Amino acid sequence: MLPSLVLVLVALAAALGADAQTLDGARIFQRCYACHSLDPNERDLTGPNLLGLFGRRAGALDDFDYSPAMRAAGRRGLVWSDDTLDRFLEDPEEFVPGARMAGVRLQDPGERRALVQWLKREAP
Repeated sequence: MLPSLVLVLVALAAALGADAQTLDGARIFQRCYACHSLDPNERDLTGPNLLGLFGRRAGALDDFDYSPAMRAAGRRGLVWSDDTLDRFLEDPEEFVPGARMAGVRLQDPGERRALVQWLKREAP
């Protein structure tokens, strides 16, 4: 049953013009969804809302309680782009020591690329 469902989803995505990277990005975001949302009405989550992430200064949402390290990184000029988000997702604690994403690492460069590209489409 599951393989046929996957084939149906791939066929549907192809019919709608989605590529494999889009499907992968959406699948990978499911790991993030416990803490983050793209819905502007969802605010009281463990992580900040990601809508409008690209081009936004790190730690800049007034209604989220960022770690002091993330707010400081934003004051120093960290702005979310393809590159900065990719580097952060690879190892958040190394990129922003003191960030509250300890233990969350996305090691596979292809998965990071797929997630970043999906977020660019879904959370411009």
